[in-house]
Amino acid sequence: MRKSMLIFLFLSVGATVFSQEREYRTLLDNKDLRISGMGGPFMQFTTVAGEFGFMMGGGGAVLLDDFFFGGYGLGLTNAIPDYVNDNPSDQLTLGHGGFWIGYSLYGEKPLHAALSTLLGWGEFGITQSGDFEPYLRDNIFVVAPTLELEANLTRYFRIGAGVSYNIYTMVDETMHGYTGGDLSSVAGFLSFKFGWF
Repeated sequence: MRKSMLIFLFLSVGATVFSQEREYRTLLDNKDLRISGMGGPFMQFTTVAGEFGFMMGGGGAVLLDDFFFGGYGLGLTNAIPDYVNDNPSDQLTLGHGGFWIGYSLYGEKPLHAALSTLLGWGEFGITQSGDFEPYLRDNIFVVAPTLELEANLTRYFRIGAGVSYNIYTMVDETMHGYTGGDLSSVAGFLSFKFGWF
């Protein structure tokens, strides 16, 4: 009797639970959420150790409405002599890559502001004249907050111009004589973004 009563109780509870319709939900169930992508080249006009530096690179990102996250790479393209160590025939090298995150404020408007940040790891080094590989290499960490004015030229192409500030950390001054302050500076920022906006 007791056994049949327990079986009946389990069956009735089980039937009640399975008869209720459950709604399965996920984080990305929002029907209004637009997921797409973008990418393209960008550049910085800055100073490195007091000399003009042209940084060239690019990035790609996933777009969630007007928020984006992805990756980037950026490197110094022009020759900067090593004046700190009195070796003007030697040249500085600088490059970094990592995460690229940001947000376009009112991205549907033809002209709008965009905020982004580059968070990356890289290398600062010194090469001898004629060499491609640095003989001094220092691992660095970079944070570069950026403010841009973006223009929607077409549905699939944006151009942005603005300003960023490159903050170089973990620079080992004892290795080469340069500090994080020597490398950190304000930069002009220009970007070309291709994607599904």
